[in-house]
Amino acid sequence: MKITILSRAEKELRKIPKFDQIAIAAKIRSLPEPSLAGEEKLAGFSHAYRVRVGHYRIVYKRMKDEIIVILIRHRKDVYRMLTEILG
Repeated sequence: MKITILSRAEKELRKIPKFDQIAIAAKIRSLPEPSLAGEEKLAGFSHAYRVRVGHYRIVYKRMKDEIIVILIRHRKDVYRMLTEILG
């Protein structure tokens, strides 16, 4: 399964401390196996999921043969930012 990280998410990932970047990258690699990722479906958004990594959240869409990482943000900002992006 292909994993695509949108430029907005990639830019946010670069701002995060290196230790957390490593943990987030490992979690993104585990996304194709939902049982390992610990994903939860986002209420109000079709095909959107979130996964927790420490104080950060990874928001992504699961398509038939692709996972698109939409947003990587601190937990205090992620849901406000998500409503701006996905409306």
